[in-house]
Amino acid sequence: MFATPAVDCRREPDGLLVLRSRVPAGTPAPTVLHWLRRFATETPEAALLTTATEAGRTAWSYAEAWQDVQRAATALVHSGLRSGDRVVVLGPNSVEHLTMSLATMLAGAVAVPVAPQYAGASADRHKLTELLATLDPAVVWATDSAHAAVLKEALPDGSRAIVLIGQTAVRELLRTDHTDAPALDAIDAGAAAKILLTSGSTGRPKPVAYSQSMMTTNVQMTLDVWPFLGGHRPVLVDWLPWNHAFGGNANVNLVLSQGGTLHIDEAAGRPDRLDVTIRNLRRHRPTFHGAVPAGFAALLPALEADPAFREAFFGRLDVMFSAGAAMHPTVFRRLSELSATVRERPVPIVTGWGSTEVGPGATMVHAHGVAPDCIGTPLPGVEIGLRPVGGKYELLVRGPCVADGYWHQPGPSRAAFTADGWYYSGDAGELIDADHPERGLRFAGRIADDFKLANGTWVDAGGIRANLLARGGGRLRDIVVAGADQSAPCVLVWAAGPFGEEDLRLLLDAYNRENTKPSTRILDGALLEPEGDEVGNKGQLVRGAVLARRRPLIERMYDRQKAGS
Repeated sequence: MFATPAVDCRREPDGLLVLRSRVPAGTPAPTVLHWLRRFATETPEAALLTTATEAGRTAWSYAEAWQDVQRAATALVHSGLRSGDRVVVLGPNSVEHLTMSLATMLAGAVAVPVAPQYAGASADRHKLTELLATLDPAVVWATDSAHAAVLKEALPDGSRAIVLIGQTAVRELLRTDHTDAPALDAIDAGAAAKILLTSGSTGRPKPVAYSQSMMTTNVQMTLDVWPFLGGHRPVLVDWLPWNHAFGGNANVNLVLSQGGTLHIDEAAGRPDRLDVTIRNLRRHRPTFHGAVPAGFAALLPALEADPAFREAFFGRLDVMFSAGAAMHPTVFRRLSELSATVRERPVPIVTGWGSTEVGPGATMVHAHGVAPDCIGTPLPGVEIGLRPVGGKYELLVRGPCVADGYWHQPGPSRAAFTADGWYYSGDAGELIDADHPERGLRFAGRIADDFKLANGTWVDAGGIRANLLARGGGRLRDIVVAGADQSAPCVLVWAAGPFGEEDLRLLLDAYNRENTKPSTRILDGALLEPEGDEVGNKGQLVRGAVLARRRPLIERMYDRQKAGS
């Protein structure tokens, strides 16, 4: 099922420890569109996407997709779109969204999927204006007229961008004859094809440009360590947004590469629509399921109570992919035990590590029975560097799927990327067993999130966050640790499901009984329901936005403690 992990280590003269996989690297496809054309020929009637409509579930086949993409690309070229031009695509996952993105690439231009929140009612308009000034798009497409109006208003002065709105505009593009469609083999695989924005969790979102070869190479790396994917075509029930690298690169391109099917989950990860997600999982029986730990924890009660759902979910599932944080050991164990009641052995629960800047995958678990906090070994062709920084080891990444900088942002690019190809991630990691690097790495938090207290001691914010998330057992979606220049840290907690003030007090009391140092003991905590830009593309809290917006709440916590002391 998995390639056997094998890792080479070397120590550079400057002390950098470099890890590299010995698993042979395969040959990637020239472009993601080559996959689409292939399966439009081999399995034309197979569904690429299915979506929920008023009339029921609607399928979009590979043959229909390839024809629609060619027609839309031809129409865009006829409208004046040139090679290298940017096309902003703003809206939720849909057939129209993917049509616009793939057609843009076929036309030799650059697709820029943008989260609808950027043009939402509570969005920071200045952020959108800055983004569009950087991108200078030739075309913008929005899912509806309200979002289109916001985009149009935010365009730079003098912009001649064509504004397209919703299904109607896409249908008009599809009326074009595609006999003179752009030639697939004329695409420059090394040129920019897509731009995705970082989540902005450590500052303003930054644009990352991907070439076709970067995207197809990153998928091939996964196929190299997960040979089971070649056994049958993958089926996903998924909502992760395509403006993010996990949903839009890893999942969509994995499906395309194998001629699989992605059933768009209209519940969009909302806890109050969990019944919709369960209905979709029951109906479509995924072979691959990815979610954050809280998402898996939310499914547990239904999986334990309903044997039919348990059979549908685990019946043909190859792996469960957990992302965003380490899964609580109890949730990990219960899922493994439940899957073993359906299958001959537990379904593997795996994870990996990466970022928008690296494709997104840099490491991957490809072994049975690993611990929940293991993020795996380097993918074939990727080098991982461990650089000592303030008592931790920063994870550096170099390889053919890694960007060489941020789009038209030389300052941030110089700060994060080196001339010899290393990307400084700002994340910390460590070897699980220094004598056996094939056992993989453990994630150790964000170095950039650490801060000093008033007494000058450092706070391991990532360690506190990971500890509390693990203790929450899937009841917490995310945590922000605050307290720079204060006497002790405090926490802001985003709960998943029923979790009240009394639950928070019990959680913090239990934590503090085992963590008594000033830099680890938590002074106070508060629950929050995030708003606007406080939630990033990954579905996690954006630390900078939370600290800025919740400053009065944080100050009240410290004032309350001072008044009581």
